[in-house]
Amino acid sequence: MYLEMKMIFSSMACIMIAIVMILVIGSNTLLGFLLLMAIGLVIMGDMLIGIKITKNHLQPLLDPMKANEEICILFDFGGNVDFVKTIKGPLGTRQFVKYKKEASIINSGNYQIHLINGNHGFVGHESYDCNIDLKKAEALDKLKGDDIKEIYKDIKGGEKSGV
Repeated sequence: MYLEMKMIFSSMACIMIAIVMILVIGSNTLLGFLLLMAIGLVIMGDMLIGIKITKNHLQPLLDPMKANEEICILFDFGGNVDFVKTIKGPLGTRQFVKYKKEASIINSGNYQIHLINGNHGFVGHESYDCNIDLKKAEALDKLKGDDIKEIYKDIKGGEKSGV
């Protein structure tokens, strides 16, 4: 929404500059050329910002979400972060599309976040069936194993036995 508004304002500014440029070209060609370059730079800057935002899936960080949507800060197995827009489902499930496939994750409520623009969200992992509790992240780094599901099972088993 905000990107579209930015493009509308930039387009209006370019039209105004073009009107001034038509009047200036008759008296000074160099000044008209500089105004034309200014229009090109404004448009190029807007395009670069828009491409970067859409390529990195950052629209949920800018635009407000509907009442039935949440953002998931999704960590993958490689340690990369993706901001995914999820749709609320029954019993804490959240549906979304990742790698062109439908997926779901459970929002257990352990680590809720609130973004500056008012959006609500949570932190999740690519395994899709468990969330990351950032309070335990330091302990996870010290445990043996590569599979995140096994590490979580070991922790949950240790918590039940009193360890």
